[in-house]
Amino acid sequence: MNYEKIHQPCGDCESSDALTVNLDGSTKCFACGKYTRTQDAVNTVTLPTPLPKQVKALKERPDAFLMGFKDRRILSSTSEKYNVTQTADSQLTIYPYYDKDGCVVAEKLRTPEKKMWFEGDKSTSVLFGQQLFPKDGKVVTITEGEFDAMAAYQMLKTPCVSVRTGAQSALSDCKENFKWLDSHETIVISFDNDEAGKKAAEEVAELFGSKARVMKHRGVAESVERKDACDWLKDRKEAEFVRAWQESEWYKPEGIVTMADIRDRLLKPPELGVPWCFPTLTELTYGRRRGELFGFGAGVGVGKTDVFTQQIAFDIETLNKKVGVIYLEQNVVETAQRVMGKLDKKLYHIPDAEWTRDGYINSIDRLEARDQLYMMEHFGTMDWATIKSIIRFFNKAYGIEHIYLDHLTALSANEFDERRALDGIMADMAGLAQELGIIIHFISHLTTPDGKSHEEGGRVQEKHFTGSRAIARWSHFMFGLERNKQEENLILRQTTTFRVLKDRFTGRATGMKFGLLYNQSNGILSETALITEEAL
Repeated sequence: MNYEKIHQPCGDCESSDALTVNLDGSTKCFACGKYTRTQDAVNTVTLPTPLPKQVKALKERPDAFLMGFKDRRILSSTSEKYNVTQTADSQLTIYPYYDKDGCVVAEKLRTPEKKMWFEGDKSTSVLFGQQLFPKDGKVVTITEGEFDAMAAYQMLKTPCVSVRTGAQSALSDCKENFKWLDSHETIVISFDNDEAGKKAAEEVAELFGSKARVMKHRGVAESVERKDACDWLKDRKEAEFVRAWQESEWYKPEGIVTMADIRDRLLKPPELGVPWCFPTLTELTYGRRRGELFGFGAGVGVGKTDVFTQQIAFDIETLNKKVGVIYLEQNVVETAQRVMGKLDKKLYHIPDAEWTRDGYINSIDRLEARDQLYMMEHFGTMDWATIKSIIRFFNKAYGIEHIYLDHLTALSANEFDERRALDGIMADMAGLAQELGIIIHFISHLTTPDGKSHEEGGRVQEKHFTGSRAIARWSHFMFGLERNKQEENLILRQTTTFRVLKDRFTGRATGMKFGLLYNQSNGILSETALITEEAL
C-alpha cells in the first residue's frame, strides 16, 4: 500500500524532522530544500517500523486501542470525538483524515519517537477534525498538529482543526480548504511558538485578512512562553489558555499601525538630529535624522567631494561615529589621505604640501586605531544591488549609521533607461535607510543648464540633478554647491555658495544659503559671508 512519511531526519542538512518521503518514494527536505528522485530515495531511506501492513493487522484486533492520552491530559471523550486511537503497546497513534463526504481516506501514523507517515491518499482529505464541525460558524481555531487541535478543543469547546503536516503545509492546506475556513466569522491561528510557526501564521493570516486573529502562546498574567496548545493543557493552564486565546491579536498587514502601536514613540519629544560640520547647516536643517537621505549636487570640480570628506572627518572626530564610504571616482588611498588631512589640517594628498613623513605615518596610525573609517574599494560604474548589499553589510557587521555615496549617477550609467533606473534606485534607497535606521549622504551629477555653466558659478536647481524627479521625490534634503572656478579674484574663486534646494522636514530652509571659504594651506572649508564681485 502507498504511504507517505513525514518529519524524518535529513542526511544532507542534519535536520532531525524536516524530510518528507512522498508516495512515490522520492524525498523533499523542507529545511534545506533538497529533492531526491525516486530511485535514489529507495536506495537511501529506511522504511518505518512497523510497516503499513503490520498496522493493518493491528487494527483488525478489537482490543488493540487505548482511548485517551494521560501524558498529555487529553481526555478519552476528546480522543473519541476526533476518532484518534492508539495501539495497546502505545507504539502507534493513528489520526484519521476524512474527505469532504465524511469518509476516511487516509491515516497518519505516529511513533513515540515522532516518526510519522501517511497511509492512504491524503491528497483528497480535508483538515484534521474538519468533518466534525459545520461551516458558517462563528469561530474556528487552526493549529499546527493533531494533538494541539484536540487539546485546544478540550479547553475551548469550540471548533478546532489542524493542518496536515505542520508549518510547512499550513498555507497550502488552508488554501485547499479556504471556502470552509472562510465561512467562519473569525479564524484564530494558533501555530507553534517558533520561527517556522510564526512565519506560517503570518502567511495564513494574510490569506484570510481582516477576519484572522493570531494567538500568542504567552500567559496574560505571567511571562512564561509556551510552544503550543498541548503545553498549556499539560501545565494545567486551561483558564490562562482561554484568556490568551480570547486576546489573540487581529491580523494587520506589515506596516499598518494604530495610535496605540506608536504611543511610546509619540511620547518622546522631538529631538535635534546629529549636527553637520557647518553650524549654519545644522541650524537650518535641525541636524540629520536616521532614515533620511541627503542629496548634494554641483558642477565638475566645484568641491562637493571635498565637502563630503570634511563631513566624514567631523563624524569621526567630533561625533565619534563609524562611517561607510563608497567613492566610485576616487581610489581608497586618496580618500584615506584626504580624511587624514581634514583631521590634521594637512594636505596629505599633495606631494609638496607642508607635511612630514613622520606626521603622515602617525596620522595613519591614529586613524587605523580609531577603527571608524570603512571604505569600499572600487572605481567606475557599479550596480545598485551590489552597493545596497555593501551598505547593509556596513550596518549589520560594523554598526555603521552614516553612509557616504559618491556618486549616485554611476549606479545607473549602464542602464538603458537611466531616469527610470534612478527612480527605482531612489525608492529602494529610501526604504533601506528607513529599514536600517541609517543616514545616507549622496552626490549627484548635474545636467547642463541653460546659460552660465555650473563650473562658472551657474545657479544649481533641483531640475539640474540627473534623474531629478526621482531624487526630489525621495530625498529629505537637496543641496546645491555653486562656485566659479574661472573667477579671477582669488577670494571669490575659493568661495562656494551652499544653497538649500529642498527641505522636507520643515520647508523653512528651502532657498537659504551661506558661504564656504576654502583655505588652500590646510584644505579646510569654513563658513563665511557671501561676497559679491561688486562688493570687492
